[in-house]
Amino acid sequence: MVNRDKSAVFFSQNCSDEMKVEVRETLNIDQEALAEKYLGLPTAVGRSTTEAFEYISTRIRKAIGTWSGREASWAGREVLLKSVAQAIPTYSMSCFLLSKTTYKKMRSPIANYWWGSSVDSKRMHWLKWDRLTYPKPLGGMGFRDMRNFNLAMLGKQGWRLLTKPDSLCARVLKGRYYHDGNFLTSTRKKHASQTWRSILAGHDVLMKGLIRRIGSGASTHIWRDRWLPDHFRGQPITPEDGQ
Repeated sequence: MVNRDKSAVFFSQNCSDEMKVEVRETLNIDQEALAEKYLGLPTAVGRSTTEAFEYISTRIRKAIGTWSGREASWAGREVLLKSVAQAIPTYSMSCFLLSKTTYKKMRSPIANYWWGSSVDSKRMHWLKWDRLTYPKPLGGMGFRDMRNFNLAMLGKQGWRLLTKPDSLCARVLKGRYYHDGNFLTSTRKKHASQTWRSILAGHDVLMKGLIRRIGSGASTHIWRDRWLPDHFRGQPITPEDGQ
């Protein structure tokens, strides 16, 4: 049951005062949500996410700042960065696609601490950070590539829309953005929300790993669909015309 005494309504800037009053009276919820954040995420995100998610890099810098000055070993620094600093943006990345500027602001203090034990260290960085994101068997340190991790988390949201079409979230998004199709065939609509734009950013990542279950085969097109497991394309190489 919804506790209306603890509930609030969030309105967009396009709502008039009369509309706000009518909605609050209909829902029997008097309180209007004016907070900048809800469950740790900004309530309003414009076309640019850089300013909205500035707090993430700030939190990372504060966390690393508490470790600065302590001469931790390489292994200790690795554990702290992976388990604490790089875990801070996980929830935000599962809902929104962050900007390249935000990635850079998150990466800078992490790299400085790795090479110099300080958030603002100016010591030499002996390897590019991209190299350190390689797995250890390939010569890296296994640190997260923030953009790839962001896309993977958003791809997971797309997977939920596919596997749980009866969920409230899936039904709302389907009614708004792909009511006449499915998530795999959906496209970016004009004036789409930042949430939907972000989920679509993980669409290509999801498509790289999806293959179709054949079942009866009635809905499978053997030349266009990906259905071959453990195959680099998932499709027959023989051209359709040579059938």
